[in-house]
Amino acid sequence: MNTMNIVLLIILVLCLILLLVVVIKNQRQNEIYQQALLKKNEETLLKNEWMDSQRKDQWDKVLEQVQYLQKEQILSSKSMENIENDIYAINQIMTNTKLRGNWGEYQLEILLSQYAAENTRVYQMQYMLENGKIVDAIFRLPDTNKVLCIDSKFPMENYSRILEYPGNEEYVKLFKKNVKRHIDDISQKYITTQTTDYAILFIPSEAIYQYICANCEDVLSHALKNHVMITSPTTLIGITFSLISSTKDFYRANHLDEIERNLMMLQEDAYRLVERSNKAQANLETLAKQFGMVSTSATKIAKRIDEISKGKEEEL
Repeated sequence: MNTMNIVLLIILVLCLILLLVVVIKNQRQNEIYQQALLKKNEETLLKNEWMDSQRKDQWDKVLEQVQYLQKEQILSSKSMENIENDIYAINQIMTNTKLRGNWGEYQLEILLSQYAAENTRVYQMQYMLENGKIVDAIFRLPDTNKVLCIDSKFPMENYSRILEYPGNEEYVKLFKKNVKRHIDDISQKYITTQTTDYAILFIPSEAIYQYICANCEDVLSHALKNHVMITSPTTLIGITFSLISSTKDFYRANHLDEIERNLMMLQEDAYRLVERSNKAQANLETLAKQFGMVSTSATKIAKRIDEISKGKEEEL
């Protein structure tokens, strides 16, 4: 083989080696690129999963808020419906004469039960008089067998018209006429020999009562003339408290000897209790001293037993 052929063979071998190196290098770069791409894909997938989790949490929160709002809307609708029903019921009471009268009697009973504590010595509901008339309530007065009658009236109809048509004197006249008729009715039915010289007209509405006091002087004069006191929920409370206080004072005055005797008995019981507590304290002190002596004796005995035991151990 001549020199030229050898050179060509060497060049061919070098080219093959160079080509092999290039192929290996490209393969390595492809592997690196694929690994980088795979890693990037994994990071992207993890990021998407995290974002999906975040979006899911946000979506769950949105759904929860929507459900809460729907629930609140349902409750609000029910509340509005209940309010509407209550308003309708109140309107029915205020426009129906009989229901309005029942409401006044109910309010009278609630006030008396709250402030007189259902004390039958002070008041009683639905009391029948000797003339056969049933009054809404009566007060029992101290130092007398006579009762003070209370009748509830609710003159709402013409008062509402006064508010609706201010300045219309016709409705004012009708309102005054109605109240005066109630006064006459109470005076005729509930002022008898069985009752006191006065009766009470209870008006459940403070607004109506204030209107009468401010604008109906002739009505007040008519009530005074017929021995009828007009009251409202507020003023009736004052009368109730005054009667309760008077009843208590009357009871104390009429049972003064008994109260004094009970106080003396309580004083004797208190002295006896002090004497017995002093004796019990002395006995406890003696018992404590005896326990101390017993404890001392027990300690001495235990100590002596220990000394004897130690002595035997030393002999052994």
